[in-house]
Amino acid sequence: MSILFSPITIEGLVFRNRVVMPPMVRLTPLMPPEVVETGGQVTDTVLDHYLLRARAGTGLIVVEATAVDPAGRVWKHGLNAYADEHVAALTRLVEGIHTQGAVASIQLVHGGPQSSAHITGLETVGPSTVPSSERGTIPRQISVEEIAAVQQRFAQAAARAVAAGFDMVEIHGAHGYLLDSFLSRRTNQRTDEYGGDMAGRMRMLVETCRAVKTHIGTRALLCCRISVFNKLEEGFSSDDFTQLVTGLVGSGIDILHISTDGALKGYFGTDKTIQAWARETTSLPIIVAGGLGNPRDAERVLAQGHADLVAIGTAMLKDPAWTQHAREMLVGH
Repeated sequence: MSILFSPITIEGLVFRNRVVMPPMVRLTPLMPPEVVETGGQVTDTVLDHYLLRARAGTGLIVVEATAVDPAGRVWKHGLNAYADEHVAALTRLVEGIHTQGAVASIQLVHGGPQSSAHITGLETVGPSTVPSSERGTIPRQISVEEIAAVQQRFAQAAARAVAAGFDMVEIHGAHGYLLDSFLSRRTNQRTDEYGGDMAGRMRMLVETCRAVKTHIGTRALLCCRISVFNKLEEGFSSDDFTQLVTGLVGSGIDILHISTDGALKGYFGTDKTIQAWARETTSLPIIVAGGLGNPRDAERVLAQGHADLVAIGTAMLKDPAWTQHAREMLVGH
């Protein structure tokens, strides 16, 4: 029996299997122009982009990183949830995904130092005046008052997502965007309560998750996506990771989503995978992403007991019917 194609129930919500389409921006060479160049609208081609993966049997569809603030947009054609007028289009997405039997989720993001001033026409902000990369724009340091406002933006966007019918809301705390940039020693050089040690650096993300949970309650599951691989060179440690996971659990999240540079590789100088490290800290359901395009590798991760669901990214972009083909390989039909 395949674990990958066994159902799982989380807080009363039934997932038909453990396969996840993770949030992926439609700015890849794998996508044709009509799927990419949509002006931030839920066009027929955007809808079909998600329905093809849901129709193949995928258990959970996580809609791409969606902006919570006009100043936090990163992609010209990315989706938005910062105004009530966006709810109708998002509802169309949810209804389509549900017709194919999949659970519908959406990822919420503020680009922070990776936002595009060219797109927004607004100032770029970050935890400190440190760019996200060598060629990045130097952001203005966000004030404590603005931090509170951004946290409310996330909460309000989450409420809109729930109003649209999403079963789950995912907070993007990975890959160098605003919430993750607070976790980084390199980009967060603050000396106030949102900087310094790990407790200070993780405060922005933990408080944001707590604010969202307070706003949506039990009307939808709350997930947080984090990444560690992009902070290892600056000394992000196993203790930092344990403290972060503990803080997120305390914020009220229902699911932890870990983005990796290899779900089968060891972390922190050991042969333990990052999801195994997380499992030592929490019993929350874990989604893991990273190099699992081979269905047998995805099955292996689940069999190890260190994750409950697996996210299939690039492989599913290349093959919209990845889930169907994986079922044929592992189950035979």
